[in-house]
Amino acid sequence: RSTETFVAAALLVAVGMGQAADSLGLSPSTGAFAAGVLLAGNRYRAQIQADIKPFEGILLGIFFLTAGANLDPQLCIREWPTLTVGIAAFIVTKAAILFAEGPALGLSRGEAARVALTLAGGGEFSFVLFKLAEDLDVLPDALAKLLTASVVISMSLTPLLGELADKAGNYLDYLDNVNPVEDGGMTPQEAEALFQEIDADDSGTIEIDELRTALVSRGLHYVSIAEIFTGFDTNGDGSICKAEWEEGLKAGVLESALLNDPIKNAGSEKTFTEDAIVICGWGELGKATYEMIQSTNGMNSGMDNNNVVAFDLNPSRVTAGVMSGAPVVFGDGAKIDLLKAAGVNSPRAVIVTFASDARELDATIRLRDSLPAGTPIYARARNSKGAQALLAAGATEVIMERVESVLRIGDILGVINSPEQTQRLRSAAMESSTEFEAVPGMTEEALYDLATEMACTRTDLAKLYTMFSSNPENVDGDVPIAELRDMVLRTAGDGPIDADALTKCMEKADDDGSGSLTFEEFVRVSCRPTM
Repeated sequence: RSTETFVAAALLVAVGMGQAADSLGLSPSTGAFAAGVLLAGNRYRAQIQADIKPFEGILLGIFFLTAGANLDPQLCIREWPTLTVGIAAFIVTKAAILFAEGPALGLSRGEAARVALTLAGGGEFSFVLFKLAEDLDVLPDALAKLLTASVVISMSLTPLLGELADKAGNYLDYLDNVNPVEDGGMTPQEAEALFQEIDADDSGTIEIDELRTALVSRGLHYVSIAEIFTGFDTNGDGSICKAEWEEGLKAGVLESALLNDPIKNAGSEKTFTEDAIVICGWGELGKATYEMIQSTNGMNSGMDNNNVVAFDLNPSRVTAGVMSGAPVVFGDGAKIDLLKAAGVNSPRAVIVTFASDARELDATIRLRDSLPAGTPIYARARNSKGAQALLAAGATEVIMERVESVLRIGDILGVINSPEQTQRLRSAAMESSTEFEAVPGMTEEALYDLATEMACTRTDLAKLYTMFSSNPENVDGDVPIAELRDMVLRTAGDGPIDADALTKCMEKADDDGSGSLTFEEFVRVSCRPTM
């Protein structure tokens, strides 16, 4: 569960396989490449992707600098006819092979054209093969340089090939009269053909086992196949007939299930909507929160399984969650890189449910620092001290178990009559067990009255008094206006303040005209709406 250990383990796999390949007479690059394939295929890939993100830019830069350094401009000028013919030949050959393989993989002609042209250029692994061939004296140095130049130039053509691929694919789709579904999952033609494919026993109906086999093979990790089956089986006889299949297609049952294009995302983790709700921790509270959100699906049509994602660092919890059909991902949900790797760039809300108070506080601090401004962060606390720490760390709202239980009892007994009264009691309860520094000359009752008058909290007053009393010019509870003004200007965190306007405001609050402010006068200046 240690991030450092996790990164070290991932790097150890890469370095270790590189050394193992070298000991077998292969190049270390070959072993590192195999390690990358291995790591990309396991269930922790999203966490690995997020953890090694800081290395990605540096290593890619080194890779392309190395590849560019191997390009000999003089060779390119001297051998340009050979390079031109060679690059054109292998692009055409590779594109033709990929296009021909498309239908066998279930692609339409348009999709096959897009894949073929996009991947027609040379690949990075060719550099590994060329280097290995040179080391084994299989490839002459001059020929290796020529082949390297052809791969580098073909890779630089990838953006142009991508544009051509899109146009060619659209043209072939037009010729084939293919109309993709709005959700980007399957075309109607594919969906019709899929009925025959799923009906493995040719009985004319689809059973639950047949549907499960077909959908799992399409990479639907987080979709409840039983719910999909129920959506098609409208008469409840335990099988899907042709008429039910057609009605289900018209209702969008299959399209909504195929949330990701299975071709484009083959073998990859499921991505979620950009504004999905994030649950940090898949413990008892995390599960209950997810179930509560899911139970409202019927009332809130915009909330589905693709709008919620949970993260946890406990592999057994993640496995249990995935097996139950919940969208649980292994990793630290407080890491912004992991959220982005899952497709969540601007979460609608983040709910921190960790059992450990220290971990919950740490997650809240990191989330507030990295998430877009205004993103709601909700956390729970067991006492007022923990609640105050979470609020100070940036939590939008903190739910205290004891306070909420008392308020619920009050609501049941009928002693709470309005939402305003509930909020007032909640604020008072959260602060009641917190010990504040005494303010000389003011009782606690007077301080709470002052907080109510100025529309702030007792905690706000405590922070202001800490600032006020720490001024070295504080004499018998009075601080010169000039000293207070300079102190406020130094500590202001909400942008620049007009010093002249601040001075005039303080002078106006100085009722006795002594040139100094008492704590109460300082509060009235600090809590003014215009400040």
